[in-house]
Amino acid sequence: MALNKYAAIRYRIIDECIRSRSKPYPTKEELRSACEEALYGSSNGSDISMSTIEKDIWALKNESVFGYAPIAFDHTHKGYYYTDSAFSLDLPLTPEDIDLIRLALHTLNHFRQSQVFHDLETAVNKIQGRIILADRLSESNLEKVIQFEAVPESKGHDLLPLLLDSIRNNEEIEFDYVPFVDSRQRHYTYHPYLLKENKNRWYLVGNDMENNKVRTLGLDRMSNIRSTGNTFMPEKSFNPDLFFRYSFGIGTYSGIPEEIILKLDEVQSQYIISNPLHPSQEITLVKPGSYQVKLFVIPSDELKMQILSYGSKVEVIKPEWLRKEIQTTLTKAIEGYSDKN
Repeated sequence: MALNKYAAIRYRIIDECIRSRSKPYPTKEELRSACEEALYGSSNGSDISMSTIEKDIWALKNESVFGYAPIAFDHTHKGYYYTDSAFSLDLPLTPEDIDLIRLALHTLNHFRQSQVFHDLETAVNKIQGRIILADRLSESNLEKVIQFEAVPESKGHDLLPLLLDSIRNNEEIEFDYVPFVDSRQRHYTYHPYLLKENKNRWYLVGNDMENNKVRTLGLDRMSNIRSTGNTFMPEKSFNPDLFFRYSFGIGTYSGIPEEIILKLDEVQSQYIISNPLHPSQEITLVKPGSYQVKLFVIPSDELKMQILSYGSKVEVIKPEWLRKEIQTTLTKAIEGYSDKN
């Protein structure tokens, strides 16, 4: 049977009310009131009638698509209940559901080869098997109207399951690591706290036990990862939200956050307004065509690279040391393009 969005919502609410343990045996009026409140924000009876609820209950009980919901009326409690307490309502997909699921599947397929999604393979296949029966919008048509950015998979994705298990089980690990800065291999004993993705690269945040310091290290530079066989108690003082509060990007998080003020032109300001650089961002209009953006962050290398990427469209106003550093970098860049004899 065809199922519209509003009917699907009513069926779900009726099911939830009947299965409620805190308020069992709902009356017909209570079912009607709950549905109207959820859909229209009021329960005065002007939008959903009692006859609509009666038809909904009949459909749930008698339509095979709903599994013949075992709804019965208890005369003692004067309300409805399921004669089979284990019954679970399995609603068919609405056209809106189908489009949304198809879009989600289309998105997942772009990451299908990533190890982090490997365990979802069976679930995705099951959903695709069901959704393919709906011919509302074919995959070929979807490709013509939606295109996703093709993101190459970076090294280190295969370590995600192992590291995720180590974090969940509080298992101490050790591994070799080669940073970009000097290419000298280091060995770490690590208490892993958090996996974080940034710009399609994965990073592990944890405590470097040799220096008793929380570090963020890229998975693409790790090798020979293994468990030490030891477990640890998570550090209560580590809070992921606080740890990254003043961070810009995924760089070094040691340091003191500073007030950064940038001057923007009209066009660039609109991009930054629509896609903020950082949660602390504040933008003010200085004069027509000129804006200032204020950030409160630790000035990391990622922040400097972001500023440089805007070229002449952004000017550093504060702090003075950052202004001079950006100016020096731009001067060197200009020198690199000068004619050489």
